[in-house]
Amino acid sequence: MNILVFNFGSYIHSDLLYFLQKAGHHCKSIMYKFQNLYEDAFFEKRFSYYLKNANYDCVISTNFFPLIAKLCYENSIKYLAWSYDSPISRSHLEYYAYPTNFIFLFDRDEVNFFHEQGLENFYHLPLAVNTIRLSSIKPSAKEIERYSCDISFIGQFYQSPLKDLLLLQDDYTKGYINAVADAQFRIYGYNFVSELISDSIIEKMNLNYAKNNLQIYESGGEKLSRAGLIHSIDKQITRTERILLLKLFAPKYNVHLYSTESVPLLSEIPFQGPADYFSEMPLIFKLSKVNLNPTLRSIHSGIPLRALDIIGSGGFLLSNFQPELAEFFPSDVAVAMYDSVEDALSKADFYLSHEVQRLTLIKNAHQIIETHFTYPDRINKMFQIAGLGLI
Repeated sequence: MNILVFNFGSYIHSDLLYFLQKAGHHCKSIMYKFQNLYEDAFFEKRFSYYLKNANYDCVISTNFFPLIAKLCYENSIKYLAWSYDSPISRSHLEYYAYPTNFIFLFDRDEVNFFHEQGLENFYHLPLAVNTIRLSSIKPSAKEIERYSCDISFIGQFYQSPLKDLLLLQDDYTKGYINAVADAQFRIYGYNFVSELISDSIIEKMNLNYAKNNLQIYESGGEKLSRAGLIHSIDKQITRTERILLLKLFAPKYNVHLYSTESVPLLSEIPFQGPADYFSEMPLIFKLSKVNLNPTLRSIHSGIPLRALDIIGSGGFLLSNFQPELAEFFPSDVAVAMYDSVEDALSKADFYLSHEVQRLTLIKNAHQIIETHFTYPDRINKMFQIAGLGLI
């Protein structure tokens, strides 16, 4: 097939392109950074030229881009968008509805949400790992010394605006939302925040802002939305969990922290700065005895890319309980999953003192990922759903 592959700087673009070309497809890869996701005269002119003159069978991108969806629809070309971010924007609903779209999400619960909105062109597709690339990365003696540790964490801490959003609210509203966040913090495997945040609560909050002559705006320029508040709660819970676990691990173990944010509460852990996705992360995953990966709470059921990268690199994964992770990687058989902060500490203690069991889980998890999380399988599923045949 003749395929136009769009790249915005995606982590998985090079692996996806590699396996498409390996299967014999002719792929043209273009990269562009949007300033405006909906209007871009230069991009529209150039992209439309490609679509009209190169006889493409489909367009593929990682993550969804509304302008690309619009242009594909106008040119009657199938658009396959495979997202590794979750949740995706709720503001693109009219663009999601184009019949030329085939949108693939790794979180099953999120797919169900869009189906409930009447959008049947959303499909569940877990992410994949290129174990060929990851297995080829061999650490030098210097890298072994640099990256080896008991426990490592790579990721963001997510600055949440929740505290500011509650600043001018009445005591009942503050108490209610904080109670919801506290309850969700203690529960893994089921996210109930969206069930407890009603439209009436959002209306009340916006009325309180109006009474105080304060307008709360999101990036879209609108007042506080239900989705915005829920995502703020999810980010706050994730931040609290990640900081708490690292603070509890630090006195007992050699902990390495890689992030874009230096957190004052974690000053006892040497701050390593961010890690490069391609050159450093695989080595860190491989050389850390335990890789801590608390999932962003807005990912309700799916397996995040970071978890798969850890396993694919030959690393040991310590994760919160995640429904889809448990379906493929049974806890204490392939990975270690915790259902409380106390359980996370217990699991880390056990596997750091039981090397044979730790290595057995690494081996089991890697066998599973090589069998069930391959790019050729995922590409085949996308093509079958889109009516494009097999690779």
